[in-house]
Amino acid sequence: MRRSTVLLSIVLLAGALVARRLRRSRTTSAPLATPPPAALLPAPAEPRFVSVAWELVDAPADAPRLTIRVARDERMELERVEAQETPTQVFVTALLRHRPATGGALAVAQQLETTVPLSAPLGTRELVHAPVDAEAPAGQPGGEPNSPPLYP
Repeated sequence: MRRSTVLLSIVLLAGALVARRLRRSRTTSAPLATPPPAALLPAPAEPRFVSVAWELVDAPADAPRLTIRVARDERMELERVEAQETPTQVFVTALLRHRPATGGALAVAQQLETTVPLSAPLGTRELVHAPVDAEAPAGQPGGEPNSPPLYP
């Protein structure tokens, strides 16, 4: 009696596994739906954030801060500046955010200065620039032309 119960359980389990595998093979082998025409697809969105080049304006020896300059155009606004500190280096990232278009086709480059707070003065620590996205606004200092976006 016990042997037949074990065999029946094994047969039922095997049957369930075979049925599941058949169901999966039917769903994966079904023809895929035709993709919608390109006109119906949404337009690709601009990246939310762009890492941009910056240049150092001031690093006081007695104050825990940096002053940097960022170039931007009127379609972008400064989202934030991040500083990650180690005992030997300070990594600075300037992030701009795209603004909705306001009707003008031309974008005028503008310079913006901002202060970056640090936990201690820069001193002898190395100042390291974060990678720059390719979509950075025209007219900014430096930048790597073909680097991929870091902040989608």
